[in-house]
Amino acid sequence: MNKTSRTLITVAIVSAGAVLASALILKFTPNDSWLAFIGWAVFFVAIQAPFLFIQSTQDGCTAWLTRFRRGE
Repeated sequence: MNKTSRTLITVAIVSAGAVLASALILKFTPNDSWLAFIGWAVFFVAIQAPFLFIQSTQDGCTAWLTRFRRGE
């Protein structure tokens, strides 16, 4: 359950960041349609999508660092 809640929190933060960034983009550009807002939101979620996968693969990617500290 801990990994599920961590993933849900990460998805919520990514979604909130995408919505906020989309709102700011539309505030400062002349195009203010719902389709443009949804397009920007999808774009920002796609940029932040690697953060959803980093937490599960981080241990595997950095596991070799601890091997050198132990002297193996």
